[in-house]
Amino acid sequence: MNEDHTHHRSILIDSYRDFIDFANKRLTLSKYIIKDNKDIFYKIERMMLVIMIISIVVLCTLHMMPRWLAITLAILFAQRVFEFIVVYSRNFIFHRGRIFTDFSDPQRQGEWLIMTFSLNILQVVLVFSIWYRLIGLMNPGAFFGDMSILNSVYFSVITFITVGYGDIIPISSLAKVLVMLQTTLTFYTLVIVVNGLISVHYKK
Repeated sequence: MNEDHTHHRSILIDSYRDFIDFANKRLTLSKYIIKDNKDIFYKIERMMLVIMIISIVVLCTLHMMPRWLAITLAILFAQRVFEFIVVYSRNFIFHRGRIFTDFSDPQRQGEWLIMTFSLNILQVVLVFSIWYRLIGLMNPGAFFGDMSILNSVYFSVITFITVGYGDIIPISSLAKVLVMLQTTLTFYTLVIVVNGLISVHYKK
């Protein structure tokens, strides 16, 4: 009995794969900062730590910046969220965690998986904190509640983990859009990234 091995192409899947591959090669910051694959994981770790420090500095000094500079930096930080989606989509949707097989030691592989995932989550939370604080500074009525430095981080964390105590509420359209984006990113993180991390760990 002959089996039909014909592979039917999907417009959506193939288009998304092509976009992710293009974005990974052209639009990810690590491709421009890290020129070779020697010790690439440790270079990425140091790069992310530096970016997180910059994010904290920006968050704490937004109120002292000219409006144009604050908006420019906030737009530039969108690349970090975009790269998070691109990198994890490429590795866990289309390549099934292939990048992590460079670790022959399962213990080191597991440690690095957890560490980079944690740094990425912290980075995303900080970026949304910057956006929430900037919106609050530009439009004090955008949120019900004061969007101070601490409150912006607090609101970003509880939005990301979908708790929503209701003490801070988005009111403006832009604030609501950002909240929807962050909660959607939480769904992506749980379904794609966490599932991918578990799959890679147990496959090893």
